[in-house]
Amino acid sequence: MSAQEAVSIGVDLGGTHIKYAVIREQGHIVWEGSRPTRAGLSQEAVLENIISCVQEAKNEASEADCIPLCVGVGTPGLVDVEMGIVRGGAFQLPDWNNIALRDIVSDATGLPVFVDNDANMMGLGECEYGSAGKCRNMIFLTIGTGIGGAIIINEELYRGHNYAGSELGCFMMSFEGKTAFWEDFASTEAMIQRYRRKAGDIPDKETINGHYIFEKYRANNPVAVDVIDENTHLIGLGVAGYLNIFNPEMVVIGGGISEAGDFYIDKIRKVALKYAMKECSEGVEIRAASLGNKAGFLGAGYFAMKQFNLKK
Repeated sequence: MSAQEAVSIGVDLGGTHIKYAVIREQGHIVWEGSRPTRAGLSQEAVLENIISCVQEAKNEASEADCIPLCVGVGTPGLVDVEMGIVRGGAFQLPDWNNIALRDIVSDATGLPVFVDNDANMMGLGECEYGSAGKCRNMIFLTIGTGIGGAIIINEELYRGHNYAGSELGCFMMSFEGKTAFWEDFASTEAMIQRYRRKAGDIPDKETINGHYIFEKYRANNPVAVDVIDENTHLIGLGVAGYLNIFNPEMVVIGGGISEAGDFYIDKIRKVALKYAMKECSEGVEIRAASLGNKAGFLGAGYFAMKQFNLKK
């Protein structure tokens, strides 16, 4: 590495942890760190924590003979990208509303700061640095407590009017006599709740999680097989809809559940291709995300450097 290499700092703000890194322009990680978000304390405590993360990353960059040029922050919620303001909608972070995040972090650290939604940053990270390689048109889904995601069209994030687009888990659907968001039926949390209802009276019922259900699936537990078949069917239906609307080159599925194994993505792919229009799905790849919990800060670092270069 040459002396005084220009780098960015990427920050992925989560409900429980902040993950952050010093990143070279080609996506190589110079250094990375993680610390608790402290979301339960106050808005001010979270802001102080973000600033401390950036300061620590600046110090680590200096130790590595790098010059940090800019900071990218991926945050839950609706973000006014032009102003760098979090408008609201972050259920993971209480009182995370109307925060001039860009200016607060920039004033405290002395670096230009660029802010966007966290799922957008994850999708951008996967698109730029994931195993799939770059593509011009991609749908990214992250499946967990809910379903989030990002839409990339012609290599640019689609944000919608008022920056409120790409709420991919929030289209309406009906299932078992109930009308609600897709994520209310197809998320990992929905799968867990369905397993608990169907499993009957079993020990430690409240500790059941996705990992537990997949272990039971591999042991051919009939309840686990039933709820995973149902979950992949519901996800596949949603993916089919996005194939028909956007005709992307690729659909990338992230979140912890995507690491369950190839069989899980295979089941989703089979359903999606069954119900999508042939003309819209032909040649489309549906695959698991590859960057894990690094996608957010990698995407944020890439986004910051790109915006910094555009504004020079």
